[in-house]
Amino acid sequence: MAGKGKFTRSVINYAVKYGPLAYEAVKHGREPAQRAVTNALARQGNRRQALKHAGTVVDGSVLRVFHRGEQVWVVFAGESPIASYPDVDRPLAELLEHADLNRRVRPGEESTSRLPAGLPVRVPDAVRKLLPRRRD
Repeated sequence: MAGKGKFTRSVINYAVKYGPLAYEAVKHGREPAQRAVTNALARQGNRRQALKHAGTVVDGSVLRVFHRGEQVWVVFAGESPIASYPDVDRPLAELLEHADLNRRVRPGEESTSRLPAGLPVRVPDAVRKLLPRRRD
């Protein structure tokens, strides 16, 4: 095959030149990426647990508030807050001091889509290339 030697030489040159840099990037980038994924899964778990808890109480609902830059889901029974996920060191009344209580969500009411209503759903180009074309 013509050009095979040139290609191999180019691959070796790039491996020697950029290999150590790529190794260090993977070595140092893996831990922050794992931490970010773990935090995202924990946030989803907190929301799910709060909704599950709200489903077991009379007139249950949940509200997302922020405490020290992290989202906290507060569970309500009627009009009184009863729990938070994750647990916080501040009293719930103090945490909800300036929160808009009209934004509470009831279990089963939460929307499956996080897009605003009325916007067309755009299929990403990478997915569109994989899908067969429709004949209208």
